[in-house]
Amino acid sequence: MATKKKQSTGVKCLLSTDSLSGYGLDLIFQTAKEQGYDGIDLAMRKNFDARQIEYVRELMEKYKLPIEIIQISRKVNLKEMNQAVDLARTVGAKVITINAPEFFNIGSYKFLTAHLPAYKHHNKGIKFSIINPENTSIL
Repeated sequence: MATKKKQSTGVKCLLSTDSLSGYGLDLIFQTAKEQGYDGIDLAMRKNFDARQIEYVRELMEKYKLPIEIIQISRKVNLKEMNQAVDLARTVGAKVITINAPEFFNIGSYKFLTAHLPAYKHHNKGIKFSIINPENTSIL
């Protein structure tokens, strides 16, 4: 029986692991594959396994799904940013999204304003973006 080849529109539909927090990464990848998603938006902040580079790479190979985006927390710091960059380089992710720091989280705000330009300069193949803050963070 002939199979119909999926026509590419250039638009990718990603499953965010953030939307299934509490589930294991293996189950999330399996679900994404079964439901026809094109890739994964990996929220490092919600799943300890997401910080295990070799395990993440094994899941990518097992399910033949790329990780397009690495998402990090609103409490971003040097350690988390470095883990995200290392993971992005290893898995070929082109985007790191940062949840906007809460209004009074001066440490993360100062970290981003002081270091984000250098991260962008030294990682030209990766785009960095900040996710809009939640309404509860705005006065």
